[in-house]
Amino acid sequence: MKYKEQSNNGCIPNYRLLVGTPAGTARGKLMKYICWIAFFSAGLLFAACKKDKNESASDLIKQYKIAGTYSAQITPSFMGTNPVATGEHPIRFEDLGDGRIRMFFEKFRQDPMPFMMTVDIIMTVKKGPGNSLVLEGKDGIFRADPPDGNAIDPDDFIPGIQLPDGAENGMASSQSSISGTYEETEKDGEKALRYNLNVNPGLPLPIQVLIYTRHKIS
Repeated sequence: MKYKEQSNNGCIPNYRLLVGTPAGTARGKLMKYICWIAFFSAGLLFAACKKDKNESASDLIKQYKIAGTYSAQITPSFMGTNPVATGEHPIRFEDLGDGRIRMFFEKFRQDPMPFMMTVDIIMTVKKGPGNSLVLEGKDGIFRADPPDGNAIDPDDFIPGIQLPDGAENGMASSQSSISGTYEETEKDGEKALRYNLNVNPGLPLPIQVLIYTRHKIS
C-alpha cells in the first residue's frame, strides 16, 4: 500500500492514501455506489410524489370503485344531531366521467315523516388523509313530496318543527349542498369502506340529512 507523506510543521507526519492505489480505488468505488443509491432513491421518491400529485379525480373514482348502487341508511335529523326518522334505502352513485360523481335517490319515506324525499346532486372528488376521499357538492335538487300527491294534513307534521307556509303541498330546492367522505368507518359494529355524507336541503328548515352506505348492491 502506498502512502504520501504530508508535512505537519515538524510534528509527526500525516499520511493519506494515494489516489489510484488499490485501497484508494476501493474507497472511490464505494463512494460512487453510495451516490448512485442515493440518486436512485431520490428518483423513486420524486416519481411517487409526482404520481400522487397528478392523480386525477377520475382516477380516484375508478381506483376506489365508488360508483354503483348502494344500500344506505338515511337519517333526517333536527340540527343534524337529533334523528327525526331513519330507514334503509337504495342510493345510486354515478360516475359522470369528468372527475365528478352524481348521487341520486328518490321517494325515501320513513315514519313519522309525512313526505317522500328525493335528492339529486353532483359531487367533486379529491384525495383526503390516509385512505380516504373527500366529497363536496352544491346546487343540488332536494324535494319533499306528498306521498299521494295531495296536500299533507298539518296535524301530520313532525311536532317541534315549524314548516314554511305552503309546505303542506310539498317543498323543493335547487340549492341543496352535500359534504362528506368515502373511507373506512365503523357502523353498527362493522368496519367497511363506506360513504358518510351530510346533506343540507337548502330550505328554511333546521333539518340535515345524514347518510351512510351499508353495502354495495351493484
